[in-house]
Amino acid sequence: MQMFLYLQQHRKCLYQGISCVFLFVFFGLLIQMLTLPVSSFVFKSRLLFGGITAALSMTLWNYTKGYIIAFIFYTGIFLSSAFVPMLVGQHVERAEIIAAYLLGSMVFLFLTDLLYLSRHIALKVMRRLSNGILYFCLALALLMPLVIWGYYAVSGRVLSATIVLTLFQTNGSESLAYLKSQNLVSWVGTLVILVFVLGGTTYFLHRLAVPILSFPKKTAVLLSLFILGVSSHTVVKGTDYLPVRIARETTDSLQQYKAYGKAKAQRESRLQQLKGLHIESAGGVFVLVIGESETRDHMQAYGYNRDTTPWLMEESQKPGAILFRNAYSNHTHTVPVLTYALSEKNQYNDISLEKSYSLIEIAKAAGYDTYWISNQRKYGAWDTPVAEMASTATHQIWMNERAGTHDLRSDHYDEDLVEAIPDSSDMKNALIVIHLMGNHGSYADRYPAAWKHYSGKSTSIDAYDDAARYNDYVLQTLYDKLKDNPHFKGFVYFSDHGEDVEKNYGHEASKFTATMSHIPLFMILSPSFQTERPRTVQSLQNHRESYWTNDLIYNLMTDLMGIEGVPGSDPDWDLASPEYSMSKGNLRTLHNKNHLPE
Repeated sequence: MQMFLYLQQHRKCLYQGISCVFLFVFFGLLIQMLTLPVSSFVFKSRLLFGGITAALSMTLWNYTKGYIIAFIFYTGIFLSSAFVPMLVGQHVERAEIIAAYLLGSMVFLFLTDLLYLSRHIALKVMRRLSNGILYFCLALALLMPLVIWGYYAVSGRVLSATIVLTLFQTNGSESLAYLKSQNLVSWVGTLVILVFVLGGTTYFLHRLAVPILSFPKKTAVLLSLFILGVSSHTVVKGTDYLPVRIARETTDSLQQYKAYGKAKAQRESRLQQLKGLHIESAGGVFVLVIGESETRDHMQAYGYNRDTTPWLMEESQKPGAILFRNAYSNHTHTVPVLTYALSEKNQYNDISLEKSYSLIEIAKAAGYDTYWISNQRKYGAWDTPVAEMASTATHQIWMNERAGTHDLRSDHYDEDLVEAIPDSSDMKNALIVIHLMGNHGSYADRYPAAWKHYSGKSTSIDAYDDAARYNDYVLQTLYDKLKDNPHFKGFVYFSDHGEDVEKNYGHEASKFTATMSHIPLFMILSPSFQTERPRTVQSLQNHRESYWTNDLIYNLMTDLMGIEGVPGSDPDWDLASPEYSMSKGNLRTLHNKNHLPE
């Protein structure tokens, strides 16, 4: 009887609660049904508990109109950001959509529940401090979906872990170069809107009045605890939401990079235990030049309509020179590319990166003197596997602390690397790795003013082509300096990745286009190498039209250097082997996410 009377007295509240639960669950199912192909619905039980939590929170706030509007607005921003990938044609799972819906609503309910309790703190100073912290947390959480929208607004693409990881590899000069190529009006406008939304939401919640308690304080506390428990559980489980997934993937990658450095001592110890690691051939001096951001689509030697590679055009016609027509990058960003290219790890094996030997380590252990000569920035990169690989070289020369000729602290064009190369006349067995700045943006900063040659296309395309033409000259001068060494055996050049200058996309993975993966691969083998290893030369000639990704350079270089007992060696992956079996059908890019494009 008492229960019946209680329900009669609170009939309106009961109806409101049931309606709230129904609407919350119904809308969660509806957005799944309307936005994606028919399949099983996800998170049904979580939707139910989310609806109950929303109903209890609405009860605390007495279904205040302002609170309901704030809830819908806040949740809507989270939910809307989940649809951004669809705008660029990406596939989105139902779990990602509902994760955004649940996470947005539960974050709001969790924090406003605390805000409700905070508003009832008697001590004024503590109340204001607590309120301020919660307003800040509400704004900070709202940054997650707003950043997704903001990045889409300025770039037309979806933020990803790969893009975030590049921030950890980017120095001030590169950031400035990137901004120079962007539409600053759209960036500033987007930033203003973002600040306005955050500020407006905070102000609206600040002005929101807290209703007088209509039931005992103990009841309010119990309701609050239930809301906090359910909403916090949902927040913790919201790993499918895009910004959360990006954060998780970024953290995992950074931990993997850190683990690589920590495992260096273990790898060195295991190298000493390797049996049979030695130079089987006559050895010699081998040069590996790593280009930066050069796509073969803008190289005359590959059919481009400007004379960007006059030396390469001429040299590729000589005996011992091989220009490979179908080379691709394994990713579109330098660090992911080179961690695979210069190590035993590739897209086609299951070896963990931290346990993979590097090309430098193998060459050094086999008896080669190792050199790393770079015009890339050293500072800020030493916590990455690329720098760890470089740090194992016996001799290291870093020309530039910061990228770009506008930096007064260190201005070096790539041709300065020629003078940085030590006297090679006494070298017998050596691996010299040279890392260029190449065609890295800002393109006009990559070459002296005297090398400005092209006009008639866009400013960026003309500058990119000028950088490519200058890069061709740098390759020529590097080769000319090293070829006369009596022990010189081979000169190999490849680019880490390409660049889509036509669409002004740079090499951003989220904007992936074929030209970003189109890279040059070129080598010159000395007459003595050709005499010593005619079968290897013939295999390479036979594979000049074969498809290849640059994460297999480890296999190619260890073969050219004649190192036996190499861990991770596989003739199927070795372009210099007659048994090379990789094809366009089984090769990949973007670390196994994409098939090779045309």
